[in-house]
Amino acid sequence: MIFVLHISRLAKFIGLMALLFMACQASCFAQSPKGRNSLQIVQERHKERFREFSTQIEKLAQFCDEKSLNEAAAEIRSRVIFPEPQSLRVDKLPSELHPEILPGVTGDERYWQTQLRNLDTEYAKDLYMQSRAALNQGYPSYAYNLVREAAIHDSDHPQVRRILGFVRMGNEWVTPFAFSQTKLKGNIWHEEFGWLPRSHVERYIAGERNFQGRWISAEKEKERRRDFASAWEVRTDHYLIKTNVSLEKGVEMGKALEDFYVVFQETFAGFFNTPEQLKKLFDGTSKTVRADAKPYIVHFYRSRDEYVSRLKKVFPSIDQTNGVYMINDRTAHFYFDPANEHEGTLFHEATHQLFFESHHANRSIGENNHFWIIEGIAGYMESFHRRNGSFSLGDANYIRFVGARQNLLDKNYYIPLREFSGYGMLEFQRSPELSKNYTQAAGLARFFMHYDKGRYREALVKHLSQLYSSDERTRERADSLEELTGVDFSDLDKQYAEDSRKTEEKVSAR
Repeated sequence: MIFVLHISRLAKFIGLMALLFMACQASCFAQSPKGRNSLQIVQERHKERFREFSTQIEKLAQFCDEKSLNEAAAEIRSRVIFPEPQSLRVDKLPSELHPEILPGVTGDERYWQTQLRNLDTEYAKDLYMQSRAALNQGYPSYAYNLVREAAIHDSDHPQVRRILGFVRMGNEWVTPFAFSQTKLKGNIWHEEFGWLPRSHVERYIAGERNFQGRWISAEKEKERRRDFASAWEVRTDHYLIKTNVSLEKGVEMGKALEDFYVVFQETFAGFFNTPEQLKKLFDGTSKTVRADAKPYIVHFYRSRDEYVSRLKKVFPSIDQTNGVYMINDRTAHFYFDPANEHEGTLFHEATHQLFFESHHANRSIGENNHFWIIEGIAGYMESFHRRNGSFSLGDANYIRFVGARQNLLDKNYYIPLREFSGYGMLEFQRSPELSKNYTQAAGLARFFMHYDKGRYREALVKHLSQLYSSDERTRERADSLEELTGVDFSDLDKQYAEDSRKTEEKVSAR
Protein backbone atom coordinates (compact mmCIF):
# COMPACT_ATOMS: atom_id res chain seq x y z
CA MET A 1 0.00 0.00 0.00
CA ILE A 2 1.25 3.51 -0.77
CA PHE A 3 0.59 6.41 1.57
CA VAL A 4 0.27 9.70 -0.24
CA LEU A 5 0.34 13.22 1.15
CA HIS A 6 -0.30 16.22 -1.07
CA ILE A 7 0.70 19.63 0.25
CA SER A 8 -0.02 22.79 -1.73
CA ARG A 9 -1.15 26.37 -1.27
CA LEU A 10 -2.45 27.30 -4.65
CA ALA A 11 -3.87 30.68 -3.61
CA LYS A 12 -0.55 31.96 -2.24
CA PHE A 13 2.58 33.15 -3.98
CA ILE A 14 4.31 29.83 -3.54
CA GLY A 15 1.60 27.59 -4.92
CA LEU A 16 2.54 24.05 -5.67
CA MET A 17 1.19 20.62 -6.36
CA ALA A 18 3.09 17.81 -4.77
CA LEU A 19 2.79 14.10 -4.66
CA LEU A 20 4.44 12.75 -1.52
CA PHE A 21 5.06 9.05 -1.76
CA MET A 22 5.68 7.59 1.70
CA ALA A 23 5.64 3.83 1.98
CA CYS A 24 3.37 2.75 4.82
CA GLN A 25 3.51 -0.91 4.01
CA ALA A 26 4.85 -1.77 0.86
CA SER A 27 -14.58 16.96 -23.92
CA CYS A 28 -15.78 19.31 -24.24
CA PHE A 29 -19.33 18.09 -24.23
CA ALA A 30 -21.81 17.46 -21.40
CA GLN A 31 -23.42 14.05 -21.42
CA SER A 32 -27.03 13.32 -20.69
CA PRO A 33 -28.83 9.97 -20.70
CA LYS A 34 -29.49 10.62 -24.41
CA GLY A 35 -25.77 11.11 -24.89
CA ARG A 36 -25.19 7.58 -23.76
CA ASN A 37 -27.41 6.27 -26.55
CA SER A 38 -25.50 8.24 -29.18
CA LEU A 39 -22.20 6.83 -27.88
CA GLN A 40 -23.64 3.33 -28.03
CA ILE A 41 -24.64 3.92 -31.66
CA VAL A 42 -21.10 5.04 -32.52
CA GLN A 43 -19.63 2.03 -30.71
CA GLU A 44 -22.05 -0.40 -32.36
CA ARG A 45 -21.12 0.84 -35.83
CA HIS A 46 -17.47 0.36 -34.95
CA LYS A 47 -18.16 -3.12 -33.60
CA GLU A 48 -20.12 -4.11 -36.71
CA ARG A 49 -17.35 -2.96 -39.06
CA PHE A 50 -14.78 -4.76 -36.90
CA ARG A 51 -16.77 -7.99 -37.27
CA GLU A 52 -16.85 -7.56 -41.05
CA PHE A 53 -13.12 -6.94 -41.15
CA SER A 54 -12.43 -9.95 -38.92
CA THR A 55 -14.50 -12.20 -41.16
CA GLN A 56 -12.66 -11.02 -44.28
CA ILE A 57 -9.32 -11.53 -42.57
CA GLU A 58 -10.22 -15.06 -41.53
CA LYS A 59 -11.23 -15.97 -45.09
CA LEU A 60 -7.88 -14.79 -46.38
CA ALA A 61 -6.06 -16.67 -43.61
CA GLN A 62 -7.96 -19.85 -44.53
CA PHE A 63 -6.85 -19.42 -48.13
CA CYS A 64 -3.25 -19.43 -46.88
CA ASP A 65 -3.97 -22.47 -44.71
CA GLU A 66 -5.12 -24.34 -47.80
CA LYS A 67 -1.95 -23.34 -49.63
CA SER A 68 0.22 -24.40 -46.65
CA LEU A 69 1.37 -20.80 -46.20
CA ASN A 70 1.41 -21.14 -42.43
CA GLU A 71 3.50 -18.08 -41.59
CA ALA A 72 1.38 -15.95 -43.89
CA ALA A 73 -1.82 -17.21 -42.24
CA ALA A 74 -0.45 -16.29 -38.81
CA GLU A 75 0.56 -12.81 -39.99
CA ILE A 76 -2.86 -12.23 -41.49
CA ARG A 77 -4.69 -13.29 -38.32
CA SER A 78 -2.49 -10.95 -36.29
CA ARG A 79 -4.20 -8.02 -38.01
CA VAL A 80 -7.32 -8.69 -35.95
CA ILE A 81 -6.54 -6.74 -32.79
CA PHE A 82 -9.17 -7.13 -30.12
CA PRO A 83 -9.69 -4.18 -27.77
CA GLU A 84 -8.38 -4.54 -24.22
CA PRO A 85 -11.47 -4.40 -21.95
CA GLN A 86 -9.65 -3.42 -18.75
CA SER A 87 -7.40 -0.61 -20.00
CA LEU A 88 -6.74 1.91 -22.75
CA ARG A 89 -4.03 0.81 -25.16
CA VAL A 90 -1.91 2.69 -27.69
CA ASP A 91 0.73 1.20 -30.01
CA LYS A 92 3.75 3.13 -31.23
CA LEU A 93 3.62 3.67 -34.99
CA PRO A 94 6.41 2.87 -37.46
CA SER A 95 8.45 5.87 -38.57
CA GLU A 96 9.11 4.62 -42.11
CA LEU A 97 6.56 4.43 -44.90
CA HIS A 98 5.14 1.00 -45.60
CA PRO A 99 7.25 -0.47 -48.45
CA GLU A 100 5.64 -1.54 -51.71
CA ILE A 101 5.23 -5.26 -52.42
CA LEU A 102 8.42 -6.38 -54.16
CA PRO A 103 8.14 -7.00 -57.93
CA GLY A 104 9.63 -10.48 -57.49
CA VAL A 105 6.74 -11.61 -55.27
CA THR A 106 4.32 -13.55 -57.46
CA GLY A 107 1.55 -16.16 -57.39
CA ASP A 108 -0.14 -16.98 -54.09
CA GLU A 109 2.36 -14.89 -52.14
CA ARG A 110 1.53 -11.76 -54.11
CA TYR A 111 -2.19 -12.50 -53.92
CA TRP A 112 -2.38 -12.69 -50.11
CA GLN A 113 -0.08 -9.71 -49.59
CA THR A 114 -2.13 -7.60 -52.00
CA GLN A 115 -5.42 -8.69 -50.45
CA LEU A 116 -4.20 -8.06 -46.91
CA ARG A 117 -3.01 -4.58 -47.80
CA ASN A 118 -6.34 -3.80 -49.46
CA LEU A 119 -8.31 -5.04 -46.45
CA ASP A 120 -6.17 -3.03 -44.06
CA THR A 121 -6.38 0.13 -46.18
CA GLU A 122 -10.15 -0.03 -46.63
CA TYR A 123 -10.70 -0.73 -42.95
CA ALA A 124 -8.51 2.25 -42.03
CA LYS A 125 -10.54 4.50 -44.36
CA ASP A 126 -13.77 3.40 -42.68
CA LEU A 127 -12.29 3.95 -39.22
CA TYR A 128 -11.22 7.46 -40.16
CA MET A 129 -14.73 8.29 -41.37
CA GLN A 130 -16.17 6.80 -38.20
CA SER A 131 -13.79 8.92 -36.14
CA ARG A 132 -15.19 12.06 -37.73
CA ALA A 133 -18.72 10.87 -37.00
CA ALA A 134 -17.75 10.17 -33.37
CA LEU A 135 -16.25 13.65 -33.10
CA ASN A 136 -19.40 15.26 -34.51
CA GLN A 137 -21.44 13.34 -31.93
CA GLY A 138 -19.32 14.85 -29.16
CA TYR A 139 -16.89 12.03 -28.33
CA PRO A 140 -13.34 13.23 -29.09
CA SER A 141 -11.70 10.57 -26.92
CA TYR A 142 -13.45 7.79 -28.79
CA ALA A 143 -12.66 9.55 -32.07
CA TYR A 144 -8.96 9.39 -31.19
CA ASN A 145 -9.31 5.68 -30.35
CA LEU A 146 -10.64 5.12 -33.86
CA VAL A 147 -7.86 7.22 -35.40
CA ARG A 148 -5.25 5.21 -33.53
CA GLU A 149 -6.79 1.95 -34.71
CA ALA A 150 -6.83 3.29 -38.27
CA ALA A 151 -3.12 4.10 -38.02
CA ILE A 152 -2.34 0.51 -37.02
CA HIS A 153 -3.96 -0.77 -40.20
CA ASP A 154 -2.67 1.95 -42.50
CA SER A 155 0.22 3.83 -40.95
CA ASP A 156 0.53 5.95 -44.10
CA HIS A 157 -3.03 7.32 -44.09
CA PRO A 158 -2.24 11.07 -44.54
CA GLN A 159 -5.20 12.50 -42.61
CA VAL A 160 -4.68 10.07 -39.73
CA ARG A 161 -0.99 10.90 -39.51
CA ARG A 162 -1.77 14.62 -39.52
CA ILE A 163 -4.30 14.22 -36.68
CA LEU A 164 -1.68 12.34 -34.67
CA GLY A 165 0.83 15.15 -35.16
CA PHE A 166 3.15 13.83 -37.87
CA VAL A 167 4.56 15.34 -41.04
CA ARG A 168 6.19 13.50 -43.91
CA MET A 169 9.93 13.83 -44.44
CA GLY A 170 11.04 11.78 -47.43
CA ASN A 171 10.17 8.17 -46.63
CA GLU A 172 9.58 8.86 -42.95
CA TRP A 173 6.85 10.19 -40.69
CA VAL A 174 8.26 12.57 -38.09
CA THR A 175 7.03 15.19 -35.65
CA PRO A 176 7.30 18.89 -36.59
CA PHE A 177 10.02 19.26 -33.95
CA ALA A 178 12.03 16.37 -35.42
CA PHE A 179 11.57 17.84 -38.89
CA SER A 180 12.96 21.16 -37.64
CA GLN A 181 15.91 19.50 -35.91
CA THR A 182 16.77 17.38 -38.93
CA LYS A 183 16.04 19.60 -41.92
CA LEU A 184 16.64 23.05 -40.52
CA LYS A 185 19.37 22.47 -37.93
CA GLY A 186 21.15 19.44 -39.36
CA ASN A 187 20.86 17.43 -36.14
CA ILE A 188 20.27 13.71 -35.71
CA TRP A 189 18.53 11.80 -32.93
CA HIS A 190 20.63 9.29 -30.99
CA GLU A 191 18.86 6.92 -28.59
CA GLU A 192 21.47 7.46 -25.86
CA PHE A 193 22.57 11.06 -26.41
CA GLY A 194 19.45 12.72 -27.80
CA TRP A 195 19.70 15.42 -30.51
CA LEU A 196 23.24 16.03 -31.71
CA PRO A 197 24.87 17.64 -34.75
CA ARG A 198 25.47 14.83 -37.19
CA SER A 199 29.21 15.46 -37.10
CA HIS A 200 29.29 14.91 -33.30
CA VAL A 201 27.74 11.45 -33.17
CA GLU A 202 30.86 9.35 -33.80
CA ARG A 203 32.90 11.32 -31.29
CA TYR A 204 30.20 10.90 -28.65
CA ILE A 205 30.11 7.15 -29.28
CA ALA A 206 33.92 7.15 -28.87
CA GLY A 207 33.63 8.74 -25.43
CA GLU A 208 34.24 12.41 -26.23
CA ARG A 209 31.93 15.24 -25.22
CA ASN A 210 31.49 18.79 -26.45
CA PHE A 211 31.45 21.08 -23.42
CA GLN A 212 31.13 24.82 -24.00
CA GLY A 213 32.57 24.48 -27.48
CA ARG A 214 35.57 22.30 -26.50
CA TRP A 215 36.02 18.54 -26.79
CA ILE A 216 36.79 16.76 -23.52
CA SER A 217 36.40 13.21 -22.21
CA ALA A 218 33.05 11.95 -20.94
CA GLU A 219 34.61 11.55 -17.47
CA LYS A 220 35.71 15.18 -17.34
CA GLU A 221 32.35 16.39 -18.56
CA LYS A 222 30.61 14.40 -15.84
CA GLU A 223 32.66 16.18 -13.17
CA ARG A 224 31.93 19.59 -14.62
CA ARG A 225 28.22 18.87 -14.91
CA ARG A 226 27.87 17.91 -11.23
CA ASP A 227 27.14 21.55 -10.48
CA PHE A 228 23.48 21.99 -11.44
CA ALA A 229 24.30 25.41 -12.91
CA SER A 230 26.28 23.53 -15.58
CA ALA A 231 23.89 20.57 -15.87
CA TRP A 232 23.03 18.85 -19.13
CA GLU A 233 20.01 20.17 -20.98
CA VAL A 234 18.06 17.57 -22.93
CA ARG A 235 15.54 18.97 -25.41
CA THR A 236 12.76 16.78 -26.75
CA ASP A 237 9.60 17.63 -28.69
CA HIS A 238 7.75 19.01 -25.66
CA TYR A 239 10.22 18.99 -22.75
CA LEU A 240 13.43 20.63 -21.62
CA ILE A 241 15.10 18.45 -18.99
CA LYS A 242 17.93 19.89 -16.95
CA THR A 243 19.92 17.22 -15.10
CA ASN A 244 23.24 16.57 -13.42
CA VAL A 245 22.66 12.80 -13.24
CA SER A 246 23.92 11.99 -16.74
CA LEU A 247 23.12 12.83 -20.33
CA GLU A 248 21.89 9.29 -20.91
CA LYS A 249 19.52 9.38 -17.91
CA GLY A 250 18.16 12.70 -19.07
CA VAL A 251 17.44 11.25 -22.50
CA GLU A 252 15.73 8.23 -20.91
CA MET A 253 13.47 10.53 -18.91
CA GLY A 254 12.76 12.57 -22.01
CA LYS A 255 11.65 9.50 -23.96
CA ALA A 256 9.39 8.38 -21.11
CA LEU A 257 7.79 11.83 -20.87
CA GLU A 258 7.29 12.06 -24.63
CA ASP A 259 5.56 8.67 -24.70
CA PHE A 260 3.37 9.86 -21.85
CA TYR A 261 2.64 13.18 -23.57
CA VAL A 262 1.35 11.49 -26.73
CA VAL A 263 -1.13 9.31 -24.87
CA PHE A 264 -2.11 12.14 -22.52
CA GLN A 265 -2.93 14.54 -25.35
CA GLU A 266 -5.04 11.99 -27.18
CA THR A 267 -6.83 10.83 -24.03
CA PHE A 268 -7.75 14.39 -23.04
CA ALA A 269 -8.20 15.86 -26.52
CA GLY A 270 -11.40 17.62 -25.47
CA PHE A 271 -9.55 19.39 -22.66
CA PHE A 272 -6.96 21.05 -24.87
CA ASN A 273 -9.10 21.76 -27.93
CA THR A 274 -12.48 23.33 -28.59
CA PRO A 275 -15.00 21.41 -30.73
CA GLU A 276 -14.21 23.81 -33.58
CA GLN A 277 -10.46 23.20 -33.30
CA LEU A 278 -10.95 19.45 -33.28
CA LYS A 279 -13.25 19.59 -36.28
CA LYS A 280 -10.63 21.53 -38.25
CA LEU A 281 -7.98 19.03 -37.19
CA PHE A 282 -10.03 16.04 -38.32
CA ASP A 283 -11.11 17.79 -41.52
CA GLY A 284 -7.50 18.62 -42.36
CA THR A 285 -8.03 22.39 -42.29
CA SER A 286 -6.15 23.23 -39.10
CA LYS A 287 -2.78 24.96 -39.05
CA THR A 288 0.41 22.92 -38.80
CA VAL A 289 1.66 22.44 -35.24
CA ARG A 290 4.52 24.78 -34.37
CA ALA A 291 7.90 23.15 -33.82
CA ASP A 292 9.14 25.95 -31.55
CA ALA A 293 6.44 25.81 -28.86
CA LYS A 294 7.66 26.56 -25.33
CA PRO A 295 8.72 23.30 -23.64
CA TYR A 296 7.68 21.99 -20.24
CA ILE A 297 10.54 22.36 -17.75
CA VAL A 298 11.81 19.41 -15.69
CA HIS A 299 14.71 19.36 -13.20
CA PHE A 300 16.27 15.98 -12.45
CA TYR A 301 18.81 15.97 -9.58
CA ARG A 302 21.59 13.43 -9.05
CA SER A 303 20.60 12.65 -5.45
CA ARG A 304 17.79 12.96 -2.98
CA ASP A 305 19.97 15.13 -0.74
CA GLU A 306 20.44 17.68 -3.50
CA TYR A 307 16.73 17.57 -4.34
CA VAL A 308 15.83 18.33 -0.72
CA SER A 309 18.48 21.01 -0.19
CA ARG A 310 17.55 22.90 -3.34
CA LEU A 311 13.81 23.00 -2.62
CA LYS A 312 13.71 23.14 1.19
CA LYS A 313 13.41 26.92 1.40
CA VAL A 314 10.33 27.15 -0.80
CA PHE A 315 8.81 23.84 0.29
CA PRO A 316 9.64 22.93 3.92
CA SER A 317 8.08 19.45 3.63
CA ILE A 318 10.09 18.51 0.53
CA ASP A 319 11.90 15.76 2.43
CA GLN A 320 8.63 13.82 2.55
CA THR A 321 8.37 13.75 -1.23
CA ASN A 322 10.04 12.01 -4.12
CA GLY A 323 8.62 14.26 -6.82
CA VAL A 324 6.89 17.63 -7.01
CA TYR A 325 5.42 20.02 -9.55
CA MET A 326 5.79 23.60 -8.30
CA ILE A 327 3.53 26.25 -9.71
CA ASN A 328 5.63 29.26 -8.75
CA ASP A 329 8.43 28.24 -11.16
CA ARG A 330 6.28 25.97 -13.36
CA THR A 331 8.86 23.24 -13.03
CA ALA A 332 8.57 19.56 -12.19
CA HIS A 333 11.35 18.38 -9.85
CA PHE A 334 12.64 14.81 -9.42
CA TYR A 335 15.77 13.04 -8.21
CA PHE A 336 17.67 9.92 -9.23
CA ASP A 337 17.13 6.91 -6.98
CA PRO A 338 19.21 3.90 -8.11
CA ALA A 339 17.34 1.59 -5.72
CA ASN A 340 13.78 2.45 -6.77
CA GLU A 341 11.89 3.19 -9.95
CA HIS A 342 9.60 6.20 -9.60
CA GLU A 343 7.84 6.35 -12.97
CA GLY A 344 4.48 6.54 -11.20
CA THR A 345 5.65 9.74 -9.51
CA LEU A 346 6.97 11.06 -12.83
CA PHE A 347 3.63 10.58 -14.56
CA HIS A 348 1.63 11.87 -11.59
CA GLU A 349 3.52 15.17 -11.50
CA ALA A 350 3.60 15.39 -15.30
CA THR A 351 -0.20 15.23 -15.20
CA HIS A 352 -0.36 18.20 -12.84
CA GLN A 353 2.07 20.09 -15.07
CA LEU A 354 0.25 19.42 -18.34
CA PHE A 355 -3.16 20.33 -16.97
CA PHE A 356 -2.01 23.42 -15.07
CA GLU A 357 0.11 24.83 -17.90
CA SER A 358 -2.81 24.60 -20.31
CA HIS A 359 -3.22 28.30 -19.40
CA HIS A 360 -0.68 31.01 -18.64
CA ALA A 361 -2.44 32.35 -15.55
CA ASN A 362 -1.43 31.23 -12.08
CA ARG A 363 -4.64 30.22 -10.34
CA SER A 364 -6.08 28.13 -7.54
CA ILE A 365 -7.51 24.77 -8.55
CA GLY A 366 -10.21 22.95 -6.59
CA GLU A 367 -9.81 25.34 -3.71
CA ASN A 368 -13.44 25.14 -2.54
CA ASN A 369 -14.72 21.84 -3.96
CA HIS A 370 -14.07 19.01 -6.44
CA PHE A 371 -10.46 18.69 -5.33
CA TRP A 372 -10.62 14.90 -5.33
CA ILE A 373 -10.49 14.71 -9.13
CA ILE A 374 -7.37 16.91 -9.29
CA GLU A 375 -5.47 14.24 -7.39
CA GLY A 376 -7.61 11.37 -8.64
CA ILE A 377 -6.82 11.92 -12.31
CA ALA A 378 -3.11 12.26 -11.50
CA GLY A 379 -3.33 8.99 -9.55
CA TYR A 380 -5.07 7.40 -12.52
CA MET A 381 -2.34 8.57 -14.91
CA GLU A 382 0.28 6.88 -12.74
CA SER A 383 -0.98 3.64 -14.30
CA PHE A 384 0.58 4.65 -17.64
CA HIS A 385 2.68 1.65 -18.66
CA ARG A 386 5.20 1.27 -21.47
CA ARG A 387 6.23 -2.08 -22.89
CA ASN A 388 7.74 -3.06 -26.25
CA GLY A 389 6.32 -0.10 -28.13
CA SER A 390 2.84 -0.37 -26.61
CA PHE A 391 1.35 1.93 -24.00
CA SER A 392 -1.58 1.30 -21.69
CA LEU A 393 -3.63 3.23 -19.15
CA GLY A 394 -5.98 2.10 -16.41
CA ASP A 395 -4.85 -1.49 -15.85
CA ALA A 396 -7.17 -2.80 -13.13
CA ASN A 397 -4.18 -4.45 -11.42
CA TYR A 398 -2.42 -1.14 -10.78
CA ILE A 399 -1.81 -0.76 -7.04
CA ARG A 400 -4.04 2.27 -6.54
CA PHE A 401 -7.02 0.65 -8.22
CA VAL A 402 -6.51 -2.58 -6.29
CA GLY A 403 -6.39 -0.55 -3.08
CA ALA A 404 -9.58 1.34 -3.97
CA ARG A 405 -11.47 -1.91 -4.52
CA GLN A 406 -10.11 -3.41 -1.30
CA ASN A 407 -11.10 -0.36 0.74
CA LEU A 408 -14.61 -0.42 -0.71
CA LEU A 409 -15.32 -4.15 -0.84
CA ASP A 410 -13.29 -5.52 2.08
CA LYS A 411 -13.01 -2.61 4.49
CA ASN A 412 -16.32 -0.92 3.69
CA TYR A 413 -14.54 2.43 3.35
CA TYR A 414 -16.09 4.83 0.88
CA ILE A 415 -17.03 8.52 0.96
CA PRO A 416 -20.16 9.12 -1.16
CA LEU A 417 -19.52 11.23 -4.25
CA ARG A 418 -21.79 14.06 -3.18
CA GLU A 419 -19.76 14.52 0.02
CA PHE A 420 -16.43 13.78 -1.66
CA SER A 421 -17.10 16.39 -4.36
CA GLY A 422 -17.75 18.98 -1.68
CA TYR A 423 -14.19 18.75 -0.38
CA GLY A 424 -11.92 21.64 -1.27
CA MET A 425 -8.14 21.42 -1.26
CA LEU A 426 -7.58 21.92 2.46
CA GLU A 427 -10.44 19.70 3.60
CA PHE A 428 -9.18 16.93 1.34
CA GLN A 429 -5.58 17.23 2.51
CA ARG A 430 -6.34 17.47 6.22
CA SER A 431 -8.43 14.31 6.35
CA PRO A 432 -7.17 11.71 8.86
CA GLU A 433 -7.85 9.14 6.13
CA LEU A 434 -5.82 10.93 3.48
CA SER A 435 -4.20 7.77 2.13
CA LYS A 436 -7.55 6.04 1.63
CA ASN A 437 -9.00 9.17 0.04
CA TYR A 438 -6.16 9.36 -2.48
CA THR A 439 -6.80 5.74 -3.32
CA GLN A 440 -10.55 6.28 -3.64
CA ALA A 441 -9.94 9.31 -5.86
CA ALA A 442 -7.79 7.24 -8.24
CA GLY A 443 -10.38 4.43 -8.27
CA LEU A 444 -13.19 6.85 -9.06
CA ALA A 445 -11.13 8.51 -11.80
CA ARG A 446 -10.69 5.10 -13.42
CA PHE A 447 -14.44 4.49 -13.11
CA PHE A 448 -15.30 7.72 -14.93
CA MET A 449 -12.71 6.97 -17.61
CA HIS A 450 -13.70 3.35 -18.29
CA TYR A 451 -17.21 2.58 -17.07
CA ASP A 452 -19.58 1.21 -19.71
CA LYS A 453 -17.03 1.56 -22.53
CA GLY A 454 -16.21 5.16 -21.67
CA ARG A 455 -19.76 6.38 -21.09
CA TYR A 456 -18.67 9.18 -18.73
CA ARG A 457 -15.25 9.98 -20.16
CA GLU A 458 -16.18 13.15 -22.02
CA ALA A 459 -18.14 14.42 -19.01
CA LEU A 460 -15.04 13.95 -16.86
CA VAL A 461 -12.87 15.78 -19.40
CA LYS A 462 -15.29 18.72 -19.43
CA HIS A 463 -15.30 18.72 -15.62
CA LEU A 464 -11.50 18.98 -15.62
CA SER A 465 -11.51 21.72 -18.26
CA GLN A 466 -13.82 23.81 -16.09
CA LEU A 467 -11.78 23.25 -12.93
CA TYR A 468 -8.55 24.27 -14.69
CA SER A 469 -10.10 27.14 -16.64
CA SER A 470 -8.31 30.48 -16.73
CA ASP A 471 -11.66 32.13 -15.99
CA GLU A 472 -12.30 32.41 -12.25
CA ARG A 473 -16.10 32.34 -12.60
CA THR A 474 -15.91 29.12 -14.63
CA ARG A 475 -13.72 27.48 -11.99
CA GLU A 476 -15.91 28.59 -9.09
CA ARG A 477 -19.11 27.50 -10.83
CA ALA A 478 -17.81 24.29 -12.36
CA ASP A 479 -20.58 21.80 -13.13
CA SER A 480 -20.62 18.72 -10.95
CA LEU A 481 -20.24 15.27 -12.42
CA GLU A 482 -23.86 14.69 -11.46
CA GLU A 483 -24.85 17.54 -13.78
CA LEU A 484 -22.43 16.64 -16.57
CA THR A 485 -23.35 12.95 -16.68
CA GLY A 486 -27.08 13.45 -16.10
CA VAL A 487 -26.92 10.76 -13.40
CA ASP A 488 -27.62 11.31 -9.69
CA PHE A 489 -24.63 11.05 -7.37
CA SER A 490 -26.34 8.22 -5.50
CA ASP A 491 -26.70 6.23 -8.72
CA LEU A 492 -23.08 6.93 -9.63
CA ASP A 493 -22.09 5.55 -6.21
CA LYS A 494 -24.04 2.36 -6.93
CA GLN A 495 -22.53 2.02 -10.40
CA TYR A 496 -19.03 2.48 -8.99
CA ALA A 497 -19.63 -0.20 -6.35
CA GLU A 498 -21.05 -2.64 -8.90
CA ASP A 499 -18.24 -1.92 -11.36
CA SER A 500 -15.69 -2.50 -8.58
CA ARG A 501 -17.23 -5.88 -7.77
CA LYS A 502 -17.29 -6.96 -11.42
CA THR A 503 -13.74 -5.76 -11.98
CA GLU A 504 -12.52 -7.67 -8.92
CA GLU A 505 -14.22 -10.82 -10.18
CA LYS A 506 -12.57 -10.48 -13.60
CA VAL A 507 -9.15 -9.80 -12.13
CA SER A 508 -9.45 -12.73 -9.68
CA ALA A 509 -10.53 -15.08 -12.47
CA ARG A 510 -7.39 -14.48 -14.53
